[in-house]
Amino acid sequence: MFEWFKKMFGWGKGLYDEYKDDPRIKEIKEEIQEKFKLKNGESTTDRRLDRVEFFDERSKEFPVSFFWSKDKKPLRSYTWRCKKFLNQGMEGACVGFGICHELAARPAEVEGLTNRYAREHIYWEAQKIDGWPGGAYPEADRHYEGTAVLAGVKIAHKLGYFDSYRWAFSLEDLQLGVGYNGPAVIGVNWYEGMFTPDEKGYIYPTGKQVGKHCTLVNAININQQRFTIHNSWGKNWGMHGECYISFEDMDKLLKQRGEVVFFIRRHESPDKVIK
Repeated sequence: MFEWFKKMFGWGKGLYDEYKDDPRIKEIKEEIQEKFKLKNGESTTDRRLDRVEFFDERSKEFPVSFFWSKDKKPLRSYTWRCKKFLNQGMEGACVGFGICHELAARPAEVEGLTNRYAREHIYWEAQKIDGWPGGAYPEADRHYEGTAVLAGVKIAHKLGYFDSYRWAFSLEDLQLGVGYNGPAVIGVNWYEGMFTPDEKGYIYPTGKQVGKHCTLVNAININQQRFTIHNSWGKNWGMHGECYISFEDMDKLLKQRGEVVFFIRRHESPDKVIK
């Protein structure tokens, strides 16, 4: 339980040891976790991990592999620069932050994106159309965190940031998509071993599953057999806001109903950004 309180409140071991036998400690944890119920009835032990899983079968009609189905390309290493490091803090809205990081990245870098914009103009608007009642926005009839990646993508598309979007359904699709098309917004299960990168910058899907996260894959390295994740937990997290994950571990996550979406023909739309 100490690790949970350390992560949630920044408690040191001494402070935790002082209060660990207090019956209110368990009550506090249970009360907080009760508040982390998501829109679809699921729950998370970390409110930053509030992606709600939803898949539209019609998405299978729009695979990103369409672009190389007739002319198979070799895998290649590539990095899509993202100079923006948004930070969720301890709030939800990972879908809004993951999508805004894609918009801030090459090939068409949208300027002026902020934490507020990610939360209020992508995440809150996505909650209004995702099919579940309630949300985190002020006028919601009941308060819930979480939304689906698809709902956030629909909002960003409506705002005019890209012409269309396509989905990856395999590790190879993700590899080729990041290598040639652009960064990928992903929705995957998140495990205890993914909170803190190791000394080499890697995260691992080990330990208990603690929630579901939406984030950005902005680079691929074929020689090192890894992707780079540009996370939304600030520049002080990991390696200046980023981490690595091996092809093998990413494949595991994708096979656990993970989702990957690419934006097609991106546009810079700074006039649509509300400061």
